[in-house]
Amino acid sequence: MLELLSLAAVGFITALTPGPDILFALRNTLSYGAKIGFSSLFGIFCGWIIFLSLVYFGFAHFIQGALIQGILCAVGGIYLSYIAYLLLFCANPKIDFNQAESQMRFHSPYAFMLKGMLVNLSNPKAILFFGLIITPFMNKHLELSIVVLLIALTLAFVSVIFIATFFRKFINNALFRVIDRICGIVFIVFAILLFINSYRSLMDFIA
Repeated sequence: MLELLSLAAVGFITALTPGPDILFALRNTLSYGAKIGFSSLFGIFCGWIIFLSLVYFGFAHFIQGALIQGILCAVGGIYLSYIAYLLLFCANPKIDFNQAESQMRFHSPYAFMLKGMLVNLSNPKAILFFGLIITPFMNKHLELSIVVLLIALTLAFVSVIFIATFFRKFINNALFRVIDRICGIVFIVFAILLFINSYRSLMDFIA
């Protein structure tokens, strides 16, 4: 029981650590409201399911080869760079927060689900994170550990979405532009790390 509580605590705290997933859900909630925040979360959740399925069924080693890692990291870096470009140079500097939710009929929640899943899957190193956390529980209660971890991760994101929904009424366009820039910079940092990992993996494969 203590081990599962520790797993839940680690998952919850790790989910709150600044990264592409949490920032994606946070920004969409601040911009469009809770509905799109939860749509983004559902997409990210699908990414978690894919990664944990690879761990559960023992397929993780298929994407841990040097060549596959290099290709996946390169693709992930390109996608995160694209999102960073949109946030830094193409984001709308003036948002009517009072009308944002009423305008959501022009924005499909399914599009945000897909984007959320792509943001999560764009970092193939996430499978190492899930593998390292789940590994100590594989011989005892793997299925229960996966459920506990998913619940902890989801609760962390739900907490952020509710907090963002409350505070979005106090956010003006100047502050939101700062948030966009911070998110864009973080995405660039993660993209650079992926490109570095891609280069190293490809060099290892060539060698």
